[in-house]
This record gives sequence, structure tokens and C-alpha cells, in this order.
Amino acid sequence: TESTNDVTFELWTRMGSFMEYKGTYDGWDLIATGTTKGRGIGRYTTIPQEVFTEVSIPGGGGEGGTRAFYLPLNTRELLYKLGAPGMVSDSMAHAETPDIEVWDGEGVLFYPFPDPAQSFYYRAPRQFLGAIYYNRLPCKPFSLFGPVNELPCPEVPTGAPTVPPPPTGVPTPTPTGRPAIGQTPE
Repeated sequence: TESTNDVTFELWTRMGSFMEYKGTYDGWDLIATGTTKGRGIGRYTTIPQEVFTEVSIPGGGGEGGTRAFYLPLNTRELLYKLGAPGMVSDSMAHAETPDIEVWDGEGVLFYPFPDPAQSFYYRAPRQFLGAIYYNRLPCKPFSLFGPVNELPCPEVPTGAPTVPPPPTGVPTPTPTGRPAIGQTPE
């Protein structure tokens, strides 16, 4: 945020794209709400972990492997980056790791969601500026029944254990019987 004052926020999410769900909360889940201290330009303002409900992104792209987020504030101080001129929102990734891609979205200038027919309330494409913290759980399936951190991991076969060979090297000299300066026990 641009602000260094308290900022009230909400964080909404849904599986799939946001494009057909603008202007309505139908199909969206509220996963965080509260107040946090803005940190100002150039510093990430955090959503406190204790108010955040973890969500899964099953991966694979398409409607089944995509998750949209909507982050409204009680001020107009959410910072974002302008997307590439001439591009439409939700059409290209602007940041990625081997695990996730963050795609261009839209800035919404009014709260709550305005009617999408009033396109002057929507600015596109816009790019998220911030950090996303995630757990990569390649052996745990996506579940609608609870946090993935609590699901069992199948046993993964590993190679046979090995015992390292004993160290070989030059033997140490015979002790002199007197301690060296700076190496005495305390």
C-alpha cells in the first residue's frame, strides 16, 4: 500500500478465472478480512497469517488448476503495476516460478464490486506487486475436505542408505602435554 496507516482489507478467492465473476460475490470465498498497518511505497504490506485461511491450487492450468484472488481495501492506496499496453487481463503471466504463474488481472475502482457493464470502474491489465508465500506439496493431493498440510503423504521409495567410509588423512602429531594459548577449556 501507499499508506503507512491502518488499512482494512478483504481477500476473496475462487477456483478458475475471475473474468465471468466480476460484479458479483457469487462463486467467491472470503479467506481473510481485517486491519493491518500499511508499510508505504516500496515495502510490502502483509496480511497477518493468523487471519488468512490457506487455500489449495491443484495446478495444471485451465479452470481446474487456476485460482483467482480479489483484494479490496478501504482506501485507494493499493499499489499495482500497469500491464503491457494493448493486452487484455487474464491473458498472460507476468511473474512465474517452476510451481506457479501470476497472471495479469484488473484494478477495481469501487467497492463493493461494481456492475461490469460500468467498465470505467475497471482498469486492465494490472499486475500484482507483492510476495506470495506458498507450500509446495508435490506428494499431497488437492482436497476439498481440509488443509492439505493435514493429509497423509504416500510413502515414496528411496535408495538404500549408505554408510560413508571412515575419514582418511594424515595422523595428528603426538600431543605435547601442554595446552596451546587460546585453546584452553574454560
